[in-house]
Amino acid sequence: MIPIEMTPDGPNMATAAELVESDPRIKGMWCVPKFSNPQGITYSDETVRRIAALSPKSKDFRIFWDNAYSVHELTEENIKLLSIMDECKKRNNEQLPIIFCSLSKVTFAGAAISALACRGENFSALKRRYLVQSVGPNKLNQLRHVRFLKNLSGIKSHMKRHQKILYPKFNIVLSILKKHFATNPIVQWETPQGGYFISVYLMEGCAKRTVELCKNAGVSLTAAGATYPYGFDPLDSNIRIAPSFPSRENLSQAMEIFSISVKIAYLENILK
Repeated sequence: MIPIEMTPDGPNMATAAELVESDPRIKGMWCVPKFSNPQGITYSDETVRRIAALSPKSKDFRIFWDNAYSVHELTEENIKLLSIMDECKKRNNEQLPIIFCSLSKVTFAGAAISALACRGENFSALKRRYLVQSVGPNKLNQLRHVRFLKNLSGIKSHMKRHQKILYPKFNIVLSILKKHFATNPIVQWETPQGGYFISVYLMEGCAKRTVELCKNAGVSLTAAGATYPYGFDPLDSNIRIAPSFPSRENLSQAMEIFSISVKIAYLENILK
């Protein structure tokens, strides 16, 4: 797996295109296009168009369009994502995208229902595979979801309830980061408009030590660099914060401990 630098508009497409269009060993590009994990950004229209316009060196290259957070806004703003399939159609590249999503982060993690969209041979190949992998979908679970959510309006109404739980927690994380680091360049972060994570970038060489210090103080974090391929962050600088589980009180305490740990790790690093 090859990591591609992320920008406020999505992946650095100059780098991605150069790799995809020159190396036949590269067979796919994995995208989380809306509220991308972990930064929480949404791919710009221009980025989606550049992905759709790729001319891969490999004949069986595919775009894996993992739209896991399609209805996961944190605010009242409805964030639009350009249709990758429509853009691929314009360029006769309909064979490129395999689009999928699920309600795993809407109803039950790992026990919801999912959907997949693709065209032509992609659909035929996946259908052949699923015929031998499964005897069929869980129709009772599908019925439960239909009766509970009913329609798109029902999904949006349900996600408003998610929003009421998550938005205050995101605000706690962001407000404490601002309190400690608004004028301190040792920490940088994104302010996501949706999704479940806040991506924090520390000074080089400080992430693993920060996670260790937090653990010693009773705060468990995702492993440093967990969102990088093979879990390897070459700069040892990135930590993904997932604020959804703790209570607001515990989250406030945890973020204070996190902020102090970051400062200790930074001081240790520069004093080596």
